[in-house]
Amino acid sequence: MLFFTIVCANHLALASILRDSIKRHMPEHKFVVCMFEKEIPHNIQSFGSFDDVILAKDIGFKNFNQTIFKYNQYEASGACKGQLFRYMLQAYPSEDKFVLLDADTQVFSPFTEVQEALKTNSIVITPHIIQPPENLKSVGLEQSFLQSGIFNTGFLAINRSKTANTFVDWWAERLEHFSYTDPPRGLYNEQRWIDHVPVYFDQVLRLKHPGYNVAKWNFFERTLTEQNGKYFVNGLPLRFIHFSGFINNTTNSNGHEIIRNYKTFLKDKGHGVQCREKWSYDYFDDQRPIKDQVRTIYKNNPLARAEIIDPFKESKRTFNRYK
Repeated sequence: MLFFTIVCANHLALASILRDSIKRHMPEHKFVVCMFEKEIPHNIQSFGSFDDVILAKDIGFKNFNQTIFKYNQYEASGACKGQLFRYMLQAYPSEDKFVLLDADTQVFSPFTEVQEALKTNSIVITPHIIQPPENLKSVGLEQSFLQSGIFNTGFLAINRSKTANTFVDWWAERLEHFSYTDPPRGLYNEQRWIDHVPVYFDQVLRLKHPGYNVAKWNFFERTLTEQNGKYFVNGLPLRFIHFSGFINNTTNSNGHEIIRNYKTFLKDKGHGVQCREKWSYDYFDDQRPIKDQVRTIYKNNPLARAEIIDPFKESKRTFNRYK
């Protein structure tokens, strides 16, 4: 399997922790980092070596600057995922299984079930929760997934197949134009689109193993235990934890221990300093900051998108003409 992630400079420490955990438990597999910056950060070597580092602008977008200018940092990273799968399929012809993980994850044991699943399935996805909540407090969380999506795109795996290729092309085309955080319009970055996948495509496995994608939104249904230095979830091996927002609401001592360890890893990797790095695509080429209202004008005005060839070369005054 080929593992990869998308990361901006401010989250390089997270990608480094993810790399370390993959290499510890699955050392035979490669780990590739896609940097969402104008250039590869000068200090990237201080986070250790990755098997490959590529820039998002080099993964095959037809009009990268026009596409990305519409999105803020969070949206843009999601908008890149479909095209990145396309790139991986082309750039690594000897690989037949591909796994995308968000950078804020940590692996705890080999992905045995995913490897086996991709022998007969083209796409593997994980739901946010795997069973109906039993109390009303959790029903509110369940309701939130009607906005953010049933499946979490912090993990997604495919094999090399016609079905997977069709899916990747479909997803990449949607995300090029519609990767916004806009729940009233039915959009939640790249994530809501995946709700269609089990209907549109065959050979899709909805992986309900409780050890995958453990996170704050599903900790209520997953009991974390430890035995002889290994962690288990509902009696099955813990595969990875997704630290999005951390799991600050855990009542389990093992969960607290994992979070403390992760925070220590972040400190040791220098995340406290690195997290203050500015996103390079938040600035015009002349280093003037890009305001949200400018991105909104470009996003909502077809004439602006048609006439402005490279929005990063312009200035705020250019976009004011399209208000």
